[in-house]
Amino acid sequence: MDKRKLLLLKFLLNNCNEGYKVIETSKFYSAIKKYKGNFAWLESDIDYLKRYKYIDLKYIDDNNVCLSIMDNSRILQENIKVERNLAKQMKLYMVFTMIVSGLLSFVGAFVAVLLR
Repeated sequence: MDKRKLLLLKFLLNNCNEGYKVIETSKFYSAIKKYKGNFAWLESDIDYLKRYKYIDLKYIDDNNVCLSIMDNSRILQENIKVERNLAKQMKLYMVFTMIVSGLLSFVGAFVAVLLR
């Protein structure tokens, strides 16, 4: 899923609760700048989310969209949060490993020069 679709899904999760909700297309354009007022992009991204069962779409036209958030969307949102936390932990582990490796290589070179 590309970044634009993820932004759309995040917008929908923040603005739709339980049940169906009607949202004006102008709100999508103002909240997600990547659409640049292009209805075809919005329609194709909503169709993608519907096809993969992230949303249930009742109707879409030039002015309004009526949809409901499915459970798959909430599961995907939680998975993305977990992946981001794991990525942060891996970065911290890599920085720690770099620092320790650098210090130990310096100590090893220093000891080698002393033992000559």
